[in-house]
Amino acid sequence: MKTGFTTGTCAAAAARAALHTLVTGTSPPEVELGLPDGSRFRFVPEECEFSGSTARCCVRKDAGDDPDVTDGMLVCCRVQLDTSLQDGEVLFFRGEGVGLVTLPGLGIEVGGPAINPVPRAMVRQAVAEVMKDHGVKGGVNVTVSIPGGEEIARKTLNERVGVTGGLSIIGTSGRVIPYSEEAYLESVARMLRVARHACCGELVLTAGVRSEQLLRPLFPSLPDTAFLHYGNRIGSVLKLLRDEELVRRVTVGVMLAKATKLAAGEPDLSSRTVELDREFISSLVRDAGYGEDIISRAGRLQLVRSLVDIIPFSANEPFYRLLAERCWGVCSSFLPPVELRFVLLSMENGFIDHDGVVCRDIAL
Repeated sequence: MKTGFTTGTCAAAAARAALHTLVTGTSPPEVELGLPDGSRFRFVPEECEFSGSTARCCVRKDAGDDPDVTDGMLVCCRVQLDTSLQDGEVLFFRGEGVGLVTLPGLGIEVGGPAINPVPRAMVRQAVAEVMKDHGVKGGVNVTVSIPGGEEIARKTLNERVGVTGGLSIIGTSGRVIPYSEEAYLESVARMLRVARHACCGELVLTAGVRSEQLLRPLFPSLPDTAFLHYGNRIGSVLKLLRDEELVRRVTVGVMLAKATKLAAGEPDLSSRTVELDREFISSLVRDAGYGEDIISRAGRLQLVRSLVDIIPFSANEPFYRLLAERCWGVCSSFLPPVELRFVLLSMENGFIDHDGVVCRDIAL
């Protein structure tokens, strides 16, 4: 699949193009940029403007084959020379569509623009190269913007990690790897760092927004930062919690279909990697003490959610208690000794925890 480039890479390329425009009076047809791994790529700047003491250029984000919400957006930098700064010093400012940091834990000062450490380093390197090539002294003020970024940010979890009013300028490698587990886990790790700084000793893990909304009534006093999403990578996310000494209690919620995979020991719940295992489900039905007719029907399932038509979703049903207990055991194998609660979810029927205490019928 085609790889792309991060917003951090685009910002650095835009800053280089804008500074070149400012010091030469001519916008470059393309600019070369170094990535953290030492490789170099060329980018074509757009919308370059020169106005007195400032210049502005943009680079269009290309996320490759990754379903990135910022794909195709312009990442822009306006630069201004500042002789009051030390040679090569760069000050970062927040422009349109770039978020404001409101919580600690991101490695960026609270109250500053949401431009992560690696993109800042890339911008500094790009600026330093231009200043060296043209013998320019002093520092540079760089204002980063993403036109339309504030609206797009509403589709992200930025506010959950304390970034308000826009998008983050992110990236650790400079590249976007399609469907990268590393990138996803880095976003979870950022959320975990924010939760740590907010002193969240209790965390709730769900696959996404829908399952989180189902469980939220159980935790009315927890802040937003206490809710993390594992997507399909439940094992990898649980491993991130191993060294979190401040976490005392973890609740994991999993939908019924994915729970049958987790109970079988699968740490990745994606349908692309794990198919419906009818044999495992029917064996679990047998272990729960059901008769041959129920076992046979379970073994012929086309969709896991149809299980509720065979065995009603209830804490009184041994199958669901056993399924939740098996999932609890798998989750506990990834975690340090903390209080772990597993909740089996059904959007149409409610939820059951691993000891059968909670069972509510909720129709959403």
